[in-house]
Amino acid sequence: MEIMRRLEAIAKEAALQRSVELFSVELKGQGARKILRVTIDKEPAVAIADCEGMSRDMSAMLDVEGVLKGGYTLEVTSPGIERPLRNKTDFIKHTGKLAKIVIKGAANTAAVDNCFTGKILSVQEDSVTLETNKATVEIKFPYIKRAKLEIEIK
Repeated sequence: MEIMRRLEAIAKEAALQRSVELFSVELKGQGARKILRVTIDKEPAVAIADCEGMSRDMSAMLDVEGVLKGGYTLEVTSPGIERPLRNKTDFIKHTGKLAKIVIKGAANTAAVDNCFTGKILSVQEDSVTLETNKATVEIKFPYIKRAKLEIEIK
C-alpha cells in the first residue's frame, strides 16, 4: 500500500530526528475518521516529551507531504509495559523478563498447553526458551501466534 509506505517513511524520519526507535505505524478508519497511530520506543523509557515532540514533527511533515487527505487524528504512544514481542530481536532484547506466549493451533496437541507464561531464558536461531512454573519449554518461532511482556510483581 503506497500510503502506508509513505507514512512509515515520514515516521522513520521523524523518529530519527527525535532519537527514538519507530516501533509501529497503523492507519485505521476512513474519511475524516482516520486515526494514524505511531508507536515509538526508547531506552530506558519513552517520556511524554518524546511523544509530544514526535507528534509535532510528524504533524508538520504530514501537512507538507499531503499524504492524508481530509481530517485525521495522530496518536503517538509507547509500546507500554506489556509490550508485544514481535520478532527474535525483541525476545533477545528482553531476555530475563517475564513473557506470555500464545501458540498457534497447529503446534497444539491434547497434551500441550496453547499459552505459556514464564521468564525468557534464551533465544536460539529458530526458537525461544521459557522457564515456566511447571517446566522449561522451547517454542519454535513459526508456532508463536502472539507474545508480549507481562508485568512482573516481586
